[in-house]
Amino acid sequence: MGVFIDAQNIFMCTKVTHPNHYMNYRALIDFLSKGGAVSTFTVFYCVDPTDENQARFVMALALMGYRVVTKSIKKLPDGSIKANMDMEMALEILDQAPFLDEIVIISGDSDFVSLVNRLVRMGKRVMVIGPDKFSAPELIQACHEFISLSQIPGFLEPRKGEEKG
Repeated sequence: MGVFIDAQNIFMCTKVTHPNHYMNYRALIDFLSKGGAVSTFTVFYCVDPTDENQARFVMALALMGYRVVTKSIKKLPDGSIKANMDMEMALEILDQAPFLDEIVIISGDSDFVSLVNRLVRMGKRVMVIGPDKFSAPELIQACHEFISLSQIPGFLEPRKGEEKG
């Protein structure tokens, strides 16, 4: 099984749905490692090279057992930031697909619908784990199984000083 995480999508959506929580990436490994299947875990993450907190986060993911694929954010002339790794993630999944029985895509982004359809035509079982309320209906319909991130035990943890709920 290969697990591929669209970190930007998960972060942005979770920030809206659960603003007083943080994401426990260890809980994803624990949840998806049940059953003894050999799994690989890859996170795709755009980083600001000047942000030390992001560098620590990337290292923490690597130490947990994630392969972390990064790309520097682009600052546009108007001051906005472009941060997207959909193409890199799709290509990585297609490259690894011949060696996998099951593919888990952690994202709610409708940009992955064509990829999911392609993987299904290749005979792969595809699971999507997506953010509550922000997972595209067409993505949910394209996969074999959908799980909401809020159903992953321990994934959303309250920040210190916040009550669970």
